[in-house]
Amino acid sequence: MSSTPTISDKIIYWTATGLMLFLMLAAIVGYPLRWDTIGAEFQEMGFPSYIPYPLWALKVIGVVVIVTNKYDNLKNWVYATYFMNMLLALSAHWSNDTFFGHAVAGMVAIVVSYIYSNRVRGRPAEDIFILPARG
Repeated sequence: MSSTPTISDKIIYWTATGLMLFLMLAAIVGYPLRWDTIGAEFQEMGFPSYIPYPLWALKVIGVVVIVTNKYDNLKNWVYATYFMNMLLALSAHWSNDTFFGHAVAGMVAIVVSYIYSNRVRGRPAEDIFILPARG
């Protein structure tokens, strides 16, 4: 069932996606400006201090995947990992009694963006990898 997205669908999708991408871009820009501080903050929350480095790279890749909307299964993985990232951020900030509003806003934005993504932009026709059929 393929229906034309309404104006409200587009507004909801782009607002949620804009917020999600803003949060990711804030980390992409902010982490390199403060590697040492960010590493220390992660360590205070119980994570290894090197975690911001791969997290930064994965956020960069994720933004590219969402913006290009080219590979269906990769896009689904990005949404899932962004959600897990925000869930872990919420958990870490909550347990350390620090501000967690950005994590809640990010989780909501990710879910809404995902729900409206295929409706507004269409499901990508390609997959980046194809698993062999079972049987």
